[in-house]
Amino acid sequence: MSEIKAQIKSDLFRYAGTFSSAQFLKFFLKNSYFRFQVYLRLSKSRSIFLSSFFKLLKAGLGKKVNIQLSPKVPIGYGLYIPHGNIVVNSKTIIGNNCSLLQFVSIGALHNGAAANVGDNVYIGPNVNIVGPINIGSNAVLGAGAVVVKDVECNVVVVGTPAKVIKKVTDISDYGENLCPSDWIHEMSK
Repeated sequence: MSEIKAQIKSDLFRYAGTFSSAQFLKFFLKNSYFRFQVYLRLSKSRSIFLSSFFKLLKAGLGKKVNIQLSPKVPIGYGLYIPHGNIVVNSKTIIGNNCSLLQFVSIGALHNGAAANVGDNVYIGPNVNIVGPINIGSNAVLGAGAVVVKDVECNVVVVGTPAKVIKKVTDISDYGENLCPSDWIHEMSK
């Protein structure tokens, strides 16, 4: 449970820049996307009762905010989902500090493998990722990109199909309140 608690704290940090109890309560009550993430994290509990309970809550809220994201998807620390209309294939892997904006779709080809998303990845609005591809760490997928091939680390891609337009010099220009990797390890203790 301490791992789940650390993940929830890191998600809150992405939203609020802090992880106090007051901020947790504020975001949990007022932000349905953050609340969805809390349910998602808690649905991975080892307790069958807790897991089942939070899967039901997640499913109900997921329909309301239109987010399809299975508890089977391995997700790192610091997930940030500020809007809904998101579909993520259950075979996807999502790293630390990832941002998924509105109308993101991560799919597979013919029920095969899906994307492996690295750390500190910003996936902009209306991005479609298709197939068993690797998205490198510190990558930025610009609005409306259709990604069908691997994306290198530290690049910005846009277009259909997505092409590199520039290098990323500072990923914090694209993602707010990123959790430093050493801080993440300390939180899970």
